[in-house]
Amino acid sequence: MQDGIFQINKGDTLTKVTHKLKKFNFITNVNFFVITSIVFNRDNIKIGKYRISNGMSSLEIAKKLSRGEIVTKKITIPEGFNIYQIAERMEAEEITSSKKFLNYCFDSNFINSIGISASSAEGYIFPDTYIFPLNSNARDIIIIMHNRLKKILKSIVTSKMNKLGLNLHQLLTLSSLVEKEAKIASERKYISAVFHNRLKRGVKLDSCATILYATKKFKGKLRYRDLRYNSPYNTYQNKGLPPTPICSPGRESIYATLNPVMANYLYFVSRNDGSHYFSKNLKEHNRAVDYYQKDIKNGFIDRQKL
Repeated sequence: MQDGIFQINKGDTLTKVTHKLKKFNFITNVNFFVITSIVFNRDNIKIGKYRISNGMSSLEIAKKLSRGEIVTKKITIPEGFNIYQIAERMEAEEITSSKKFLNYCFDSNFINSIGISASSAEGYIFPDTYIFPLNSNARDIIIIMHNRLKKILKSIVTSKMNKLGLNLHQLLTLSSLVEKEAKIASERKYISAVFHNRLKRGVKLDSCATILYATKKFKGKLRYRDLRYNSPYNTYQNKGLPPTPICSPGRESIYATLNPVMANYLYFVSRNDGSHYFSKNLKEHNRAVDYYQKDIKNGFIDRQKL
């Protein structure tokens, strides 16, 4: 016998499985394995991938197959990943097909059946560490990740949604912007405040992250010509929130969206070290942009401490 991974497919019978085991030298006697499985009520085999070790007896193998002790893998989905990045990682880790994962993320009948009232599952599957069987059904993966989101939402006081004038879709969409824009955890509530303030005033959100999502430049840098990219996700051109979330927001970003700091900030600009400078008016913001993004020595002094 040899060590190895053994695959049982949907529709495989005990006889077929037994002959496959013999073919790959996991067992030596076909009849003995079949009789052993039946006598010990281990003939109800389950689909999946199994790790079979050298020295395992026929009974031990039969027990493993009937118990469904399939090979699993731990996978971490970082906060801020979108469904395209999640699909890519799922395939790289042999969890499920990227194509099938995305197909089901956009399958309106499927996502509606599990309680997602949106055009896709974007933002509705929670970023976390999971343990999944290899070659899982993409639908099962999406259901598990969506259920994790529902559990997280229950642990947060979402009653504040009504006070903020948000429904669930708007909450997840706004949270996804906070997730993508905030590089430092302590700034989430300030970035949240900026977006809330701009929404109240009917001012465009001007979020670079939404354009990166629209252009699918998930790893690239934003160029000035991208600001003119024609898309409903372009918040430099369109007022209000984008049509859907732009990533999977984590718990802290959802919490920050529900609990923005009480401040009148309307703008923020990167200091190029992960942090941001927040401004209450355009004049102050423009000076900060010139100083940090254009390297113009304009006498700007940054004394801001949040």
